[in-house]
Amino acid sequence: ASVDLPIPWVLLPARAIGVLALALPLAVQGRLRLTRAALPLVVAGGLCEVVGFGAFAVGSRHGLAVAAVLTSQFAAISGVAAYLLFRERLTRLQVSGVSIVVVGVAALTAVRA
Repeated sequence: ASVDLPIPWVLLPARAIGVLALALPLAVQGRLRLTRAALPLVVAGGLCEVVGFGAFAVGSRHGLAVAAVLTSQFAAISGVAAYLLFRERLTRLQVSGVSIVVVGVAALTAVRA
């Protein structure tokens, strides 16, 4: 869709569905609680999601294979970021998953070069 439509139109459906299907019903029921401390995190999370989807849409216009490979590394990058930024402990399975991703990317890079 990102090839045929402008990027804002590609991003709109997911955001609209999220607001209409999740936020609006919670607000109507009075169950949507957003504290002052949580507000910056919610805004930052939403902006990062929109920027991420937008980056994927732009990237897929120029090379779907590259965008797909980078997208598939999201979990590994998130795990490493959580370890480095928030001192999260990684399980053996997570460490082995990150290691497999690193070895796979290195192998593909070596074959490609």
